[in-house]
Amino acid sequence: MSRDLPALLPAFYRLRDRQEPVALCTIVETEGSTYRKAGARMLVDANGIYYGVLGGGCFEGDLVERARTAISTGKPSLVEYDMRGDEDLIWGLGLGCNGLVKLLLEPLSPRNDYQPLAFLAEAVAGLKPMVLATGFSGATVGRSMAADEERLVDLGLNPDEFAPLAKECRGALEKGRTRIFDTGDTGRVLIDVIPRQHHLMILGAGPDAVPMARTAADLHWRVTVADHREKNPGARHFPEAVRQVHTVPEALADAVDLKTVSAVLVMTHNFNADAGFLRSLAAKPPAYIGLLGPTARRAKLLEELDDGQRAALEPHIRGPVGLDIGGESPASIALAAIAEIHAVLEGADASPLDLTPSRSAA
Repeated sequence: MSRDLPALLPAFYRLRDRQEPVALCTIVETEGSTYRKAGARMLVDANGIYYGVLGGGCFEGDLVERARTAISTGKPSLVEYDMRGDEDLIWGLGLGCNGLVKLLLEPLSPRNDYQPLAFLAEAVAGLKPMVLATGFSGATVGRSMAADEERLVDLGLNPDEFAPLAKECRGALEKGRTRIFDTGDTGRVLIDVIPRQHHLMILGAGPDAVPMARTAADLHWRVTVADHREKNPGARHFPEAVRQVHTVPEALADAVDLKTVSAVLVMTHNFNADAGFLRSLAAKPPAYIGLLGPTARRAKLLEELDDGQRAALEPHIRGPVGLDIGGESPASIALAAIAEIHAVLEGADASPLDLTPSRSAA
C-alpha cells in the first residue's frame, strides 16, 4: 500500500494535457531490505525526466533508460534489481539496499487512454479508496482490474473472466492490505490497495496556520482552511493547492464534506469560535482533532460541550497538539503537529526507529 499517487498527479496532468507518452513504473514485488515496497510508483516521460523515487538513487538511472525503451516500443516489461550481494556496490553504490526489487514498466499514452493511471487519478480526486490489480507475469502482464466501493472496472482483466481475482480485489479493499495473487496458468497479479488521500482541515486562517498548510501540502495531503471571519488578510499567503472557505461554525458541515476529512486542527484563537467548531465536528468526528493551547484551555473548551458531544469528540482530541521535538517557531510547531497527525493516521506510535525492533530489522 502506498500513498505516493497524489505526488505524481500534477506531472501526469501536465503530460497528459500535452498528449505526451509516459511510463508508469510500479514496484510489484520485493525481498529483503528495500527503499520502497510493493505498490510504490514513479512516472517517467520520454525525455527521461522522472517524478517520484523508488530506489533512493540505487537504480533510478538505469530504470529511467528502461522506462524510455518501454515508451518507444509501447510494450510493458518487468525489470529486476538484485542488491542482496556484492551487486549492491554496483547498483546501490554501497548504500545498503540489500534486497530484491521487481518493477513493472507500463507505457501510457492517448492510445490506451493513459490507463490505468487515469482511473487512479479519478479515484484520488474523488477522495475514494480503491484497489488496482495489475498482472506482472504470464498472460496478465500489463493488464489491470480496478475496484472501488461501488464497482469493478475492466482495464484489461475482465471481472467475469477473472472472478476469483475480482473477489480478492473486494477483499483487499475491505482489509486494506496489498498482496500478490497467483491466477494460475495466466500469471501473477499485484493487488494494490490505494487508500483515500489524507484530508486535513485547518479551522482558523491566522499566520500560524500557513506553515501548517504548507507542511501538509508538501506531503500531498488535501488541505482545506476554513475561517469564520469575513475578511482574512492572510489568505494570499497560503499555497495555491489549499482550498479556502469562509463559514461560521454552525454551518461547517455545509461548507465542507466532513466524511472526507481525516484530521482537523482547531486554531482560530477565538474561544467561542473554537467551541462552535467542535460542536459541529461532534456529528462526524475525524480520526484526529488537534487543539492549540494549554491543557487548561482544552478542559474549558470541553466544558462548553454537552455530554453527547463530549463523548463523541474526546477519543479523537489531542491537545496541546504535536510531538515534543523542541522549538517554538511556527514552523517547528507545524512540523510537530503534522508529524503527530501523520503518525495517528498511519497507525504508528511515533517512536524512534532504532527502538522499534520490527522496523529496524527490516
